[in-house]
Amino acid sequence: MNAQIMSSTLTIFKKMLYAHLLFLGIMSIFRAVFFVYYMELETLEGYYFDIVHAFFLGFRIDLTVIGYIQALPTLLLIALYYLKKEFLLKWFNALLLYYIFICYVAVTLFLCADFGFYSYFKDHINVLFFGLFDDDTHALMETFWQNYHVVLILGFFFLYVIGLFVILRKIFIQKGKDIYSFLGIKISGVIFLLFIVLNFLAIRGTLGMYPLGKMIPNVSTNDYINKISQNGFRAFTSAYGYRKEYLARSYDLIKETGFHKNIEEAFKIHKKLQTINEENLLENITYQTPKLEHEEYNVVVLMIESFGMPILKYQSEEFNILGELKKHFDEDILFTNFISAGDGTISSLESLLLNIPHRPNAFAFSQSIYKQTSFEYTPAFLYNQEGYNTSFIYGGDLTWRNLGNFIKFQGYKNVEGKMNIYDAIEHTKSKEEYFHPWGIFDEHLYDFILNKLEKSTQKEFIVALSTNNHPPYNIPTEYKPKSLIFNERVKNHITGDFDLAQQRFKSYAYAVDQVGVFLDKLKQSSLKDNTIVVVTADNNTIDGIMKYDDNELLNSKNIPLYFYLPEKLKKELNIDTSIAGSHKDIFPTLYHLTLDNKAYISIGNNLFDLTQAHYGFNGSMIVNKDKEIKKLEKLNEVTNDALLNYYKASLAVTQYLIDIIYEKGNKKR
Repeated sequence: MNAQIMSSTLTIFKKMLYAHLLFLGIMSIFRAVFFVYYMELETLEGYYFDIVHAFFLGFRIDLTVIGYIQALPTLLLIALYYLKKEFLLKWFNALLLYYIFICYVAVTLFLCADFGFYSYFKDHINVLFFGLFDDDTHALMETFWQNYHVVLILGFFFLYVIGLFVILRKIFIQKGKDIYSFLGIKISGVIFLLFIVLNFLAIRGTLGMYPLGKMIPNVSTNDYINKISQNGFRAFTSAYGYRKEYLARSYDLIKETGFHKNIEEAFKIHKKLQTINEENLLENITYQTPKLEHEEYNVVVLMIESFGMPILKYQSEEFNILGELKKHFDEDILFTNFISAGDGTISSLESLLLNIPHRPNAFAFSQSIYKQTSFEYTPAFLYNQEGYNTSFIYGGDLTWRNLGNFIKFQGYKNVEGKMNIYDAIEHTKSKEEYFHPWGIFDEHLYDFILNKLEKSTQKEFIVALSTNNHPPYNIPTEYKPKSLIFNERVKNHITGDFDLAQQRFKSYAYAVDQVGVFLDKLKQSSLKDNTIVVVTADNNTIDGIMKYDDNELLNSKNIPLYFYLPEKLKKELNIDTSIAGSHKDIFPTLYHLTLDNKAYISIGNNLFDLTQAHYGFNGSMIVNKDKEIKKLEKLNEVTNDALLNYYKASLAVTQYLIDIIYEKGNKKR
């Protein structure tokens, strides 16, 4: 009896082994498709060993997923053996087919989601993934439908699921020969102990200090090859861990950066001073604008969706990606060493609005415990005090990410979205022709802003966010695109689906062309003498389909920062457009141009002050200064690098500022 029970038990283990080997093969094939589809290497020469190492490491990471799937069956099967009931083992064998099938399908869905996520963010699933569920669901569905061959993909996935089930069923219904030992061992206790140990090792993936899923080592000097090892399921579990920590409010940036109980040291590093005001730490990041002698100005800050900088190097008459904006970039002030605060719209927008760096692995303020916190040190409050009419204008729905409600707490007198814009413009066509899935077409947003400026009887402060350069990359039917001929040089730097790339560039060209049209109109009016315009972007998501010849780290985050200044104001400044910076620096710069003898709190610096050191911060733990750019692998990484330590200290100072404002707000309630 015991021998037969052992044979049945070992036979089930053998079937699971076959099933797992099959799925490990499928995961490896998926990794190979991923590697080829997103290929960023000009040549494989010199990287063959690294690639083999990356795929082997990827196999080990895939094995950790199998280990988790196998853990429950291992324990149950051992328990069933000791119950000595043959019919229970038969029942378990039948049930196991469906358990394994469901697990494999679930993991496959994560692999597919990761594949799509990478096409947009050029990274595996991270905390931004959860933000997708907070986006407009209808718009997301329309994006998928327009940008991907949904019917073909679903058809292929349906065939895959059927094929997977048929093969698994064949594995689990076969009887096979009786098995009475494992590696020659016949003692049940020893066999099961080995199974548990092997299962544990599969989950852990290594005998080293850190489990393989927790710490994935680099195998190459090439970042793309290093990314190949990761899989979508493990990327999701890591991101989910960050999300869980944050929602449990165990996200402690000061502790993570190493300044717990020593925040004063962070301020010293950030200020580059040995002596600071330790009684009132915020005084150390409080600055004063000059006494202004010139006239007052309107201030307009435009954040353009996905306006990456690197593609502009291919600008020509044939590939006219800049359109009407080109002459303004040539005539005015364009910072070219500027990086985005975040890799998503909401992270960069909030960094701009709150005048701080984006905090790595943090979630949107508008959807967190801070959603009703008034950050009273921020721009709208200061401009209100100076008599400005303050407006935040979004070309989409103000319900997106709870943005409208959050903005109302940030001092803006007017918070206006796509329907405010639509109601204010003259209607000459059907309603749906004014909109794309994510909002109103950009040209109407800019006309709305221009009209507000022209009709105003007081100084205007306007921050606006566009929506157009966004999947599914729609443009107005009546718009006549500029020439976009893709020569071999451009084509050789595009990865992924070329047809989709063409669609993305056409939308990109429309979005930036309309900024140029807006500036044309403004400069042809009386507003040119009393209005400052700043144009920047939220991120460089075009990076998802581009590869670079050099400095990939900078290019992946590089966005433009443009200033239009009335000529008499421009003449007063010393300007170096090669200095580094990010969104935290925009408003300190504007404060010095427009606010008279005003105190303000800031993590960033005035970009027109060449006596200061200038840094750009990106939430992927990237920092640049002058021609130097570096990436921190972990927030708690101990390093002697001055640039990385400055970044870590600045993040700690940022969190201290947020905590003080939050606590102050709670006391007022």
